[in-house]
Amino acid sequence: MQNFKDILPVTIRRPLGKLRAAVRRLKIWLHVRKTLTGATLDDSKVLQHAIRRSPLTIWHNLDQWQFPMVEDDCSVISKGIGTFNVRRRTDDLFHVLPMQEPAVETAIRSILRPGDTFVDAGANIGFYTVLASQLAGGDGHVIAFEMVPTTADILRSHVKRNDCANVKVIEGALAEVSGKTLKATIMSGKSGQASIARSGGTTEIDVETVSLAEQLADYPSIRLIKMDLEGAELGALKGLEVDLGKVQAIIFENRGAEDVVTFIEEHGFEVTRLDGNNALALRKRHS
Repeated sequence: MQNFKDILPVTIRRPLGKLRAAVRRLKIWLHVRKTLTGATLDDSKVLQHAIRRSPLTIWHNLDQWQFPMVEDDCSVISKGIGTFNVRRRTDDLFHVLPMQEPAVETAIRSILRPGDTFVDAGANIGFYTVLASQLAGGDGHVIAFEMVPTTADILRSHVKRNDCANVKVIEGALAEVSGKTLKATIMSGKSGQASIARSGGTTEIDVETVSLAEQLADYPSIRLIKMDLEGAELGALKGLEVDLGKVQAIIFENRGAEDVVTFIEEHGFEVTRLDGNNALALRKRHS
């Protein structure tokens, strides 16, 4: 059956597409208003200024993805999660939103239990690290990997600020082997998209690789790995290959990454899609 939108002429489809983009952005800002508050009065002023301006800013560059941003550095309280520092004109605000990825967050909450070990591979500024710290509790362990030095510093500050005593931060780029120096590309204002596998960033930095097998050697069982490595997932998984047997579940970015799916399935996991960007791999139970 022919898709209804294909019947419409371009002169109608384009305005409708832009309207949908504006509505999607407005929903994100409404979510910001509902779930984030300023940590101090001054922080609240910065956040509220951005929210008040959103009915105007949502109309800018409707053919591109737009992150919600603030115009000045501030600290925000993410409802039910913790307190985070947000940099001006960056994607930080979006990345500390509760339920910014509802299927991913729901899966993490359903899988992790007190005493579990969680690996945040590509932790960025630490939203999932802080969440997992709460879920794993005092007897659990959270190992957070971040390769960009400035972002890793912010991650450490958030671990400290939210009293995450069960978290270990490791600065390095996850790859098949450790000890190599690679180029990482970073897009201005988008630390969450830094990559050693993709080009196109506005800045390049040298990063040193680390392997999961080496860094996780002291952990006999890993309940869940959350991976968001901007195309470098397969190399990171190969760096754990001999020890994949101790992992029970993996959440990973999957935007057509069939090589990653195949590799995971060959190591005893069943893969299902969580949403348009992410998949969940659960270890198969032997009958």
